[in-house]
This record gives sequence, structure tokens and C-alpha cells, in this order.
Amino acid sequence: MKTGEKIAKSRKNINLTQDQLAEVLDVSRQTISKWESDIAYPEAGKLKLLSDTLNVSIDYLLNGEAEENKVPEMKQTSNGYEVDWSKLYPILNKYEKEIDINHYFDLFSDLIKEAMKKYNYSLEDATLVLKDIYYKAYLKLKEEENK
Repeated sequence: MKTGEKIAKSRKNINLTQDQLAEVLDVSRQTISKWESDIAYPEAGKLKLLSDTLNVSIDYLLNGEAEENKVPEMKQTSNGYEVDWSKLYPILNKYEKEIDINHYFDLFSDLIKEAMKKYNYSLEDATLVLKDIYYKAYLKLKEEENK
């Protein structure tokens, strides 16, 4: 499958229109159309955001690694459609019975409040920054684990 086909398929799997994807990536709808038609390719600076938005790896988009089945299923809720992450990560169906949720909830809440106060961030910005830091810590631990 070519890169454009992968972009189109992944976009459709998460129920985004070309216009919606273009808005997220801060490009025109025509740019998305060109990518999906293999007339043009995403610039390096957009690849990370594109892969994150589509829930696929950059390797999958560019090299065709068999990550196609990692696109999560959608489920209908009272608010519309949401990603059903538990289909992709079964641990999400059982962790609440195994760990002390309140302990981690309190820890995370305190971290968010601290970032809001210390850096004058909004709730959303503090949460996004900490999510990014949490992900970077995950990547570092993963790298150490693979050594």
C-alpha cells in the first residue's frame, strides 16, 4: 500500500474528513488530497503530528511496517464516537480492579495543579505538557529496557 493510501485509510478509520485532518495539521484540504493521491508527501515537520493524529507510526506511513491493525476501533457513545482503546490495549479493561486508582489520581492531580501554578498554565496546557513528559519518560525507559 502506498503512503497516500495509508493516510486516507487511517484518516477514515478514525472518522476524520480531509478538512478536519487539514485543520489539525494546519494545512489546506488540498494538501491532504495531494498526500492521499501520492502527488506530494508530508514534510518532515508534519509527520509526527500526522502519525499521532492518525494513531499510526511514522514507519507505517513511510515504510509499510505491519502496524495497520494498530488503528483502534471506534465505539458509539452518548457523545458520538470515541476511540475504543481497550480493543487495542486489553489492560484497560482490567487495571481498575488491580491498582489503587485513587493513589495515582491524587499524584497526577497534584502534578497538574503544580504545573498550573508554577508556570501559569491552563488546565489543558498543564495536562498536555505532563502527558508529553510522561511519554518521553516512557520512551527513555523503553530504550533502556531494549539495551
